[in-house]
This record gives sequence, C-alpha cells and structure tokens, in this order.
Amino acid sequence: MRADYATRPRGAIERLLESDRRYLSATQIHTRLDVEQARVSLATVYRTLERLHTKGTVSARVDERGETTYMLCEPEHHHHHAICRICGRVEDVPCRALDEFASALQQRYGFELDGHAMEFSGVCNTCR
Repeated sequence: MRADYATRPRGAIERLLESDRRYLSATQIHTRLDVEQARVSLATVYRTLERLHTKGTVSARVDERGETTYMLCEPEHHHHHAICRICGRVEDVPCRALDEFASALQQRYGFELDGHAMEFSGVCNTCR
C-alpha cells in the first residue's frame, strides 16, 4: 500500500486496482470490495478514484456504455494502452513515435502539443 493511503478503505481500493489490469467502474470496484467484505462506501470509492486520477496514479476512460472506468497506471513513463475486446485486460504500450510527431508538429506548424488521447483495441494472446 502506498504511504499516503494509510486508511483501510483507500488501501483496499488501491490493492484491488493493483491486482487487476482492467479498467473498472466505481460501481464494479465497490461491488468487488463488498464481496470481499471490505466495507467501503461507494462515495469513498468515487472520492479515492478522483484523488488518484488527479495525482496521475489512475488512468480514466469512458467505456462503450458511457461510464467512466479507472485503472492504476505508472505515472513515471508516458505510455498508451492496448485493451483486449474480450477479457478487458490492458497492456502498456510505450509510444516514442509520438515525441517525434509532437516535434514535427511544432517545427512545421508552430503548434505546441500539450495533450492527446490514444488507445488500441484488439484481442490478447489468452483470448485468441
């Protein structure tokens, strides 16, 4: 457990996110914690996810149903995600080519890139 999440509910949320490499909604996290008898309120789940997202520790995305889902991410290095359409497992994908693209965008058009969103979908080895 990270030192700044010393409370039992926050620790339970973070441990769950560490153990599953899939995007999960706040409701899914709450339900799983409830099954584990970890007595964490849904409001605490939402507050914790928002705090982790603000810190850059958690990645957020909107799924095909329009629900925001979250996954623990390594903030130290820039990367994108390859998401299996069948099981939902996520793999980190480094993207060094984007640095070259941003540099070319700056040089050619004077456009300073300050953000982007990119993810890949397909089928993982286990599901094939």
